[in-house]
Amino acid sequence: MGADKGQLFLKVGEELFSRYGYKDVSIEDITKEAGVGTGSFYTYFSSKEAFYERILDNLENQGIRSVDRLVAGFRSPINKMKALYRFTTLGVKNNPILLGILTGNKKYIYPGQQDRLSGKGSLRAHVEKVISEIIREGSRKGVFRVRQYRNPRRMVLAIYDAILMNLDSDGAEDLMNDILRLLERALKRRVRLPGSGTLRDRRKIAKAKNE
Repeated sequence: MGADKGQLFLKVGEELFSRYGYKDVSIEDITKEAGVGTGSFYTYFSSKEAFYERILDNLENQGIRSVDRLVAGFRSPINKMKALYRFTTLGVKNNPILLGILTGNKKYIYPGQQDRLSGKGSLRAHVEKVISEIIREGSRKGVFRVRQYRNPRRMVLAIYDAILMNLDSDGAEDLMNDILRLLERALKRRVRLPGSGTLRDRRKIAKAKNE
């Protein structure tokens, strides 16, 4: 019965925090919604912050397992990258708490957030690790040409963050598709622009042909 009550608190807490955010949900709100006395809350959790972190642990661990399972289903590095982007953006979009934490939404900020984001066990840290692994694999196999970039890992992460910040905007799905096409071309093809001297020579050749 004790374990069941603890899980009930977690379920109710996730629902309330998703709807109202961290600050606007009290322990009294949680216990009232769960239909139990306020005192019983402290049998399972030491504080509201510890309770919130437990919910985040559950959500992030689920996300990490899903990311690993999804990426493992593909052999091509570029398809792994696409799958990772789609899950961690469109998947996160359906979870207000995770999206709020990752984007810094004040509604979901709590006192221990900074330490959490910098920790190695967070979903964000795991996404960074997986992206690095995919880039190394693609480079090793000759699929990605990353030498043209000073920091390809940072570039890919910056694009990832930009998508997260626009998930609530109109046309988020179209934006995702465009960015994935752009990312694929950026990683798979070397872009070379001719120097100014080459352009002048081409103009001279074209002019000579017309004379």
